[in-house]
Amino acid sequence: MTYVSNIFNNSLNSNRKLKYFSVEIITFNGESFTEEIEARSAEEAQEIAASMYEEVDYTMVQGCFVGW
Repeated sequence: MTYVSNIFNNSLNSNRKLKYFSVEIITFNGESFTEEIEARSAEEAQEIAASMYEEVDYTMVQGCFVGW
């Protein structure tokens, strides 16, 4: 089972415009990757990032850039 950690509050996710999220992905064998993901919410960014790798154990949003 993949654990998803979300450090952002609902106010950031309530704006449905695309944002750039920095997502850390940890696999079951301990490898760590960081991906820049364009998404509308932190949850969506984590789902996209997790789908990029096999055997994902953990994802966490590290940061977010909201454009104009």
